[in-house]
Amino acid sequence: MREESFKRADSRIRDFFERNRAKAYTSHDIQDIFEANRNEWRIAGYRNYKHFITYLKNQKILVLDNQVHEVSKSKKQILRKKKATPFHVGLTVKKDGYLSHYSAMQIHGLTLQIPKTVYVSEDHYQSTGENKQTNLEQAAVDKAFSKPQRVAHETYRSEYDGFRYFYLQRKHKSIKTGVVQIRDLKVTDLERTLIDIAVRPVYSGGSFQVVEAFKNAKENIDVKRINQYLNELNYIYPYHQLLGFYLDLVGMSESTLDIFLKQKSHINFYQTYNLTNKRYNQKWGIYYPKGLEGV
Repeated sequence: MREESFKRADSRIRDFFERNRAKAYTSHDIQDIFEANRNEWRIAGYRNYKHFITYLKNQKILVLDNQVHEVSKSKKQILRKKKATPFHVGLTVKKDGYLSHYSAMQIHGLTLQIPKTVYVSEDHYQSTGENKQTNLEQAAVDKAFSKPQRVAHETYRSEYDGFRYFYLQRKHKSIKTGVVQIRDLKVTDLERTLIDIAVRPVYSGGSFQVVEAFKNAKENIDVKRINQYLNELNYIYPYHQLLGFYLDLVGMSESTLDIFLKQKSHINFYQTYNLTNKRYNQKWGIYYPKGLEGV
């Protein structure tokens, strides 16, 4: 009896994936691999990439890791190597993305927590928009920050290991500011990570975890780089004074903080959204939750 073509090519298929540097694949990736190699592997004409996926799963060459949308229940089909991490899986879904927020905190050693959540950001260029805080009105800021912070709708949960994946679409005037390669992972560098977690504490373990991250980063922070990144990102809200507040809170010197204090705006700003039992720091013009200064 003639040997089935996948089985006949098994050693070459295994060798391909052992040599391939990627650790996880979408179904589209698998389709591309199949079409590019089917002739060399001499795969029968009636076979297609869906048969190939079934073969890879059944022969345990790759492991199925479906992601289910937490609202619509639609699925992303991912196949991964056993040595792949959730970080690799998230980055294979968003090929142009990078790890950010809590995930970047983990990679930089800024938290002892091991959250079962992966944050992958993807930048989109924003060519228009008002320039920084010059057009802001206090009433509008108060109203915006009196509500809970909006969170991403593109959230999935893995059927393989229960990890949650947040895929964040972000609009900036500067694309991939502070994004670096650490080993085989694209991730925000230390300074960009500190900016991101200050801007979106909801993706970073909350306000108190953000303070801990600043404390753990203190000895390695390049303040001038933070200032440069803030200028490149060109936020409408006065995040210069929020970053100054955090750096002051963890004991950075006055001379170091002067670069941010000079940029303090007329706006009283908020450390996070929907604050209750808040306190006010007059030096930086920041409202923050009670107890934060004692962390």
